[in-house]
Amino acid sequence: MLQLTDTAVSKVKEILSQQTPQPTGLRVAVVGGGCSGFSYHMAFENQVNEGSDNVYEFGGLKVLVDQ
Repeated sequence: MLQLTDTAVSKVKEILSQQTPQPTGLRVAVVGGGCSGFSYHMAFENQVNEGSDNVYEFGGLKVLVDQ
């Protein structure tokens, strides 16, 4: 399950609005990494990968997570 606070949603939406072109949403991913295990990665995304992305919406903010 994925949860975002209202403050986090507001801040991400603020940053997204300043980007040109404006991204579609925020991608959240878990990346495997060596001996330290997994780490989280976040980036702005311009495209939804239909069929392979789970799309969650928080107050108008789209969060994309690969299946």
